[in-house]
Amino acid sequence: MLILAALAATHLIGWPAGPATSQELLWERIFATVPSAAAAANIEQHISSKPHRAGTPADYATAQFVQQRLQADGFQTRVVPYDLAFTAPVAERLEMMSPRHVAFDLLEGTPGHHSAAEIAAGPPFSENSGDGNVTGNLYYVNNGSPADLTVLDAMHVDLRGAIVLIRNFGGSYDELRKRGVAGILTFVDPADDGYGRGDVWPYGNFKNIDMAERGGGIAPAASPTPLPPGDVTLPGQAPLPGIAHHPWNSVPRPDIPELPVTQRSARALLAAMAGAVVPREWHPLFEIVVHTGGNVRVHLAVQMSRRVVRTWNVIGALTGSENPNSIVMIGSHRDAMVFGAIDPGSGTTALLQVADGLHALAARGWRPQRTIEIASWDGHELGLFGSISYAYQFDPQLRSTLWQYINTDQTTTGNPFAIRASPGLWEFLKQIADVVPGPDALMLSAHDAPAVPLLNPPASGSDHQTFAYMLGIPSSSNGFRGVFGAHHTAEDNIAGIKTYDPGFKEAVSDTILTGIQAMRTAGGAVAPLRMSDHAQDLLTALKLGATSTTFKPGVDITALQNALTEYLDAARATDGALDAAESNGNLAAMQSLSAKEQAAFSAFYIPAGLSTNPYLHTIDRAPNAFPEITNGATAPQQQAAVDRLVAAVQEATAALR
Repeated sequence: MLILAALAATHLIGWPAGPATSQELLWERIFATVPSAAAAANIEQHISSKPHRAGTPADYATAQFVQQRLQADGFQTRVVPYDLAFTAPVAERLEMMSPRHVAFDLLEGTPGHHSAAEIAAGPPFSENSGDGNVTGNLYYVNNGSPADLTVLDAMHVDLRGAIVLIRNFGGSYDELRKRGVAGILTFVDPADDGYGRGDVWPYGNFKNIDMAERGGGIAPAASPTPLPPGDVTLPGQAPLPGIAHHPWNSVPRPDIPELPVTQRSARALLAAMAGAVVPREWHPLFEIVVHTGGNVRVHLAVQMSRRVVRTWNVIGALTGSENPNSIVMIGSHRDAMVFGAIDPGSGTTALLQVADGLHALAARGWRPQRTIEIASWDGHELGLFGSISYAYQFDPQLRSTLWQYINTDQTTTGNPFAIRASPGLWEFLKQIADVVPGPDALMLSAHDAPAVPLLNPPASGSDHQTFAYMLGIPSSSNGFRGVFGAHHTAEDNIAGIKTYDPGFKEAVSDTILTGIQAMRTAGGAVAPLRMSDHAQDLLTALKLGATSTTFKPGVDITALQNALTEYLDAARATDGALDAAESNGNLAAMQSLSAKEQAAFSAFYIPAGLSTNPYLHTIDRAPNAFPEITNGATAPQQQAAVDRLVAAVQEATAALR
């Protein structure tokens, strides 16, 4: 059992000092006694024992389990079904035909000696692979970037009809296709995720030579007009059951067969290749001289199933006692590439242990003022389809009722502990991390480091981006963020957890922080925003952009620099006044000042969408800072984007004043 540290601050952010705050701290101490390693192990056993990709019977079984657990904890539940585009491998084969014949074992693990988990997982695959049965000369093309391919052009390497070997999932699909490439093989360089970094699985965090990685694969560049997020066979809308999807042959998708292979297989292929020696910086960390190839003949066959499958979001609600239409949502996806014990089982474990803790509090008379919802998303590994579909279906309602979104996904992969969050939430989250101990008994905030700070902008990669950038909701994603070599592999299973979180200690710490974050948001008098961190984050991003190639020649950022400086001054003044009001228990002042902070946050939401992408609505970050500016193709476009951002900053400043 982890014991919360005493609160050093004079007040809770969002709460007036007084009896309510003291009672909240007592409730939090009770909550912190509920999450346990035993409960985490039990949950994992139910949700991660079998491969459960979205839309499969095993996936449906996990939906039923989550719903039953939430109901047992007193949550009102509903299942929201969607029909989503789904791909899966039907057949895969890789052979070296000459200079000798080798039929490659495509399963992960030691060839010929596979574990039950590796057999159940099946061979790795690329979700967006095209179909093909091709034989061609094999060439190594480094990352497959346009620059790499230009080097090969100068070496008179002809890739027409060739199969190419690419390291680290790089590559320009469009350039490869222009050159007539017939097949693609990808592998992870052990210098980046393998023995070149440290101990490998199962003794350490990094990939061993018999691991590969499932993923989307190399895809064509986006069209000149941005595609809507979500299912491309039913673009821009919620794929509700019964709605006809566009046929597969009418939507943009890759048509080159593609296959991820293990480091062992990649090394065997490279060792057989002749031709010119590749540039020094192209060499992966194998103890061989690497050549461009052309002498090795390879047979690659990939056949994919493409269909629409039913998926199931599970939503549970604990209705608020005073403001039931104000919602704090905690979410994690549930579907996995394979077993998903950490990605996403650790996130689902956090969700259900938070529910257990809140149930224990409710049995003692506790109720949240605002509604707390727990969302178990499906279809994430298809492209965040579950949360994006939900946003399409309930956009106006979510914009008006959702106070904060808290994401848990892949949370237990070792130090460092880090939080990705809307900058307006940073002070609030730092205050919580100050009192929650990690497995090493140090408070989670003590893991802050220059290389990996405790608090970071939201970035992308999980379902929080749906809420942060499409809906403009204050959002966060927390967890232990160590290197995760087992990501999307057969080894991300229950037995493999001992490599990353032995004893489920990280799971318990992360659950406590998540639960307290939800409790304080749901029970506070006002939204826990502090906008000076937002202003400072934008100023820092502007400084970095000014020293890079972000801004094209002729773009004047002086007005933006001045506007952000004024915004920071106004935000610091408002934050300071709000601190004082909370410390003094002045509820009326808190409510007035908080309304200003919320208006400032909302100033960066553009209802019509960004000029460079109408499906994203946050002009400050989506996911990179200044998305309209950075995506501007010309100096005039960038200047217009600068002017629009200046207007948003000035609106936020006026709201604070």
